[in-house]
Formats: sequence, C-alpha cells, structure tokens
Amino acid sequence: MTSAAEERTPRRPMLWGSFNGLAYVPRLPPTAYALLLHMMTEQEVGGLVVATHDELAQGLAMERGMISRAMPHLVAARLVTVVRRGRFQLHPMLAAYGDPRDQQRAIRSLPRDMRLDEGDFEEEYERRLELHAQEKARKAKMRNKVTPIESRRPKLKPVR
Repeated sequence: MTSAAEERTPRRPMLWGSFNGLAYVPRLPPTAYALLLHMMTEQEVGGLVVATHDELAQGLAMERGMISRAMPHLVAARLVTVVRRGRFQLHPMLAAYGDPRDQQRAIRSLPRDMRLDEGDFEEEYERRLELHAQEKARKAKMRNKVTPIESRRPKLKPVR
C-alpha cells in the first residue's frame, strides 16, 4: 500500500554528491545560505537548477526580491553560475551526480581559478562582491543621467 504523498510525488533519480565545496563557502548572508541549500535540493544531475526567482522564492516561502538580493552573493562566491533566465548551474564541488566518478571528472576539468579549494576563497568572494556593487552603482548612475528630449531629437529643417 502506498501513501497519498508517494502517489502524487514523482520519483526523482538517486543522486550522489560529495559536498566538500561547502567547506569553502564564505560568510554569506542567511538568505543566501538558505537559497543555496534549497537549490542543492532542487538540482538535476550535474548541478543544473531549472527554476525562476519566483519559483525559488515560493519554495523558500520568501519574497522574490529576497532571492534577487541573495543571488549575487552566491554568484560572487562562485557557488552558482547564471546560465540564463531560470537556469542556474551549481559549482561542481557542490553538484550532485549519478556516479562519484562523474563529479571527480567535473572537478578535474575546472580551470584552477574556478576551484573553491585554491587560494583565499573569502578574499575572492569579497573582491567579486565589490565589483558587483561597483557595476550596480555605475548602471544606476547611467539610469539617473537622463538627457532632455530636445537634445535627443534631431533638429528639423523648416520647409519653404
């Protein structure tokens, strides 16, 4: 006899993961930690997470804006890569695979600068987060720098 929950929930494939990358997670805001752990539970084989910010927010019972503010922390820490809208890739040291050898191959194929266990991950996180803040400030400045309509329109020559 099966329970009603088992009948409604589709079976997910069994995944294997050695989450050694969690040892290299910098001091993140609590929301970013919650988001990372939620994404780890929602991942497909190889660490792909297919979910919009709205879906992630709904899964965590948070507002969408909280997800949008937490995601740059995960990206700056190199724990998550944004593939495109609604698709995120977890770092291979955090991703789950069908076989342990698959994870080992994925980690070995990483460039040295993308490995979490190389260099000072905390310092790199701070540096990347600062770059993100600078880029955000630059874009805000560009948005506020509005030119009058008259200067954008070409001057028309009078018709005689």
